[in-house]
Amino acid sequence: MGEKKKHFSTPHTLVIIVCLIFLAVAATYFVPAGEFVRYEDEVTGRTLVQAGSYATTGTNPVSFFKIPVVMYQGILEAADVIAFLLIIGGAFELVNVSGAVLALCRTVAKRLKGREIFVVPIFLALFALFGTTMGMSNEVAIFVPIGITMALTLGLDKVTGMAMVTVGAVTGFTAGLLNPFTVGVAQDIAGVPLFSGMGYRAVLLVFMLVIDTVYIIAYDKMVKKYPEKSILYGLPDEEEFKADDGNGEKMNNRQKAVLVVLFGTLAILIYGLMRYQWYFEEMAGLFLAMGVICGFISGLSPSKIATTFTAGAKGIAGSALTVGFARGIQIVLSDAMIIDTIANVVAQAVNALPVSIQSIGFFLAQTGVSFVITSGSGMAAVTIPLMAPVADLIGLSRQTLVLAYQMGDGFSNLLLPTTSSLLGTLAVAKVPYGRWFKFMLPLFLIWTVLGCFIMVGAVVIGY
Repeated sequence: MGEKKKHFSTPHTLVIIVCLIFLAVAATYFVPAGEFVRYEDEVTGRTLVQAGSYATTGTNPVSFFKIPVVMYQGILEAADVIAFLLIIGGAFELVNVSGAVLALCRTVAKRLKGREIFVVPIFLALFALFGTTMGMSNEVAIFVPIGITMALTLGLDKVTGMAMVTVGAVTGFTAGLLNPFTVGVAQDIAGVPLFSGMGYRAVLLVFMLVIDTVYIIAYDKMVKKYPEKSILYGLPDEEEFKADDGNGEKMNNRQKAVLVVLFGTLAILIYGLMRYQWYFEEMAGLFLAMGVICGFISGLSPSKIATTFTAGAKGIAGSALTVGFARGIQIVLSDAMIIDTIANVVAQAVNALPVSIQSIGFFLAQTGVSFVITSGSGMAAVTIPLMAPVADLIGLSRQTLVLAYQMGDGFSNLLLPTTSSLLGTLAVAKVPYGRWFKFMLPLFLIWTVLGCFIMVGAVVIGY
């Protein structure tokens, strides 16, 4: 018998992250360190960058021997995200043991028989609404188990279930009709009326939703026809999200009560996010309480609740650690003082482009910066003051500059392994980063092409 061909196996997410940390450390030996002068804006109180103030200070390399320390520091800096994910894992395990979500999905599946594909645009539109109004990003991990369970019950792909939740949220986040965390901050810094220009951003939202729907449905149809082309093909099946046939059983009273608690919790979450700007502490406390209440409703003893919660947290622990390791990349770049260097090079490159394509250059530059500055508001504080003088010089409106920023920041949120919200979502969904990257890269490139046309259109209409 001849030798069997060896197929390329996608590395574990932790391996990918560690390789990126090594690359970041290697870059510190060649990329010069430098800083901008920062000042506090008297009106808003924000710390901003003074354009033209960049000064280099030579190189400031980070030792390769410090890499294990950086990983540990990353875990400490991402402790809030990691703790939140562990609590989510434990809380949803307590919901899952009741069988309530599966029972609900079976009921919906029966009513949608023959029309399963309509679930995709409905979920996309719903979570786009959340993303465009309250800037949903980290919170999306909470809804992923519901999306996946619904998709599997309807005979759709697991990745389809994750995508119709996460892609919808990021689409809304990117268009940012009323997103206070990106558009609001950027427009404030740029001196543009808050949430102005909403009409053109609504056009962006519609185009993205159409593209998302076509892309996800096309993927799902391909997987149904050729199962071996599934992004997750060859991976062990996860029982957690599998939906059984239910043997015709109807939803019992305990399951109905669990669903009331679950959706009541989600309603409280949305209200708290919009009204009181809740963050990880409040969200974690809310879902911890939800899990315990659902455990008691399901008839579990206190010890059984603790055991079930621990099992759920344990199942997500390994993946949650990747969030901390990924934070190590940011620590390396920050300690070496090369983040400002990269931002300065990008600004100079845009300034050197021909006037006819500078608007596209602004957008692509913002996308490039998002690889090293993963915080949306943090990127606005660095890049908007840098790019604003260049935009003024070539006659590009600051409204268009903000548009370039929000697309550059938003599109990359489902692609970069340094994004905490993405890694957290993948941890909850138990989808390897390498497999997700394979699914997401074509859509990211389509979004990027769309972004170029949107920028040209903004210039043409005098946005």
